[in-house]
Amino acid sequence: MALPAGSIPAGDTSYDRSYTGFSPSLGLTWKPLEDHTLYAAVSRSFEPPTHDDLIATVNGTPNSSAGRPNPAQPGLVSTAYRTPDLKAQTATTVEAGWRGRFGVVAVDAGTYYSWVKNELLSLRDATGASLGAVNADRTRHFGVDLGLSAFLTERLSGRIAYTFQDFRFQDDPVRGDNRLAGAPRHVINASARYDITGAWSVGAEVDWYPGRTPVDNMSSVYTDGYATVDLRSTYAINERVSVYGEARNIFDATYASSTLIVDQASPTQAVYLPGDGRAFYAGLKVSF
Repeated sequence: MALPAGSIPAGDTSYDRSYTGFSPSLGLTWKPLEDHTLYAAVSRSFEPPTHDDLIATVNGTPNSSAGRPNPAQPGLVSTAYRTPDLKAQTATTVEAGWRGRFGVVAVDAGTYYSWVKNELLSLRDATGASLGAVNADRTRHFGVDLGLSAFLTERLSGRIAYTFQDFRFQDDPVRGDNRLAGAPRHVINASARYDITGAWSVGAEVDWYPGRTPVDNMSSVYTDGYATVDLRSTYAINERVSVYGEARNIFDATYASSTLIVDQASPTQAVYLPGDGRAFYAGLKVSF
């Protein structure tokens, strides 16, 4: 549908913002044994908005440029840019953890909790068009990281890592205590490597995202969990030259590798970004 007079009125996009902050931190470490370290810390973070936050292209549709009025209401003025008066994001974070080794096994464990104020959120509308950035009121981030690696034999090694993250609004008048969109709750990565010879090695890796992840902050639409399996092999021709081959997503899983982050999504909205299917790679590495 043609626009009235074929043009959109221009608007002032100038802005002047100034941000200052103070980010103190205090950390303690203790080594009760030679191969074991305990640590704890408390810190204050300060994150001002970027220029991408302070001036955003808005409105339009996925099939037209920013600023285009809604085709159903072409007579309404629709701005192409938004320059919100955003506050800096601040947070107070406490964290603690332990790193240790038991013979051939190394362990890494940590946890943190953040009280976040004015978290910067980049949102989109129901069509996928950008709404620019906004400040949430209060949110909190809680996470746990666990890692385990081991050389099981002289030729066989393995690693597994698990991340738990629970990011939520706190008593938001609209979103309540909903989870923040786009943050998977569980992430598991496991890999193994076997050296067939001193020059030739093979390996496998699994990326697993169990559970569902909210696409929108209203927790009305979710993306399903998924798992992918990769295989790879490397052969060193000499100290400087090696060749490699890799097969990714060998079971050709169908999944959404990421999504648009929106405030209120629709079940029919195009928010899912598809992940790569089965793929094969080969290459040559040369070091100088």
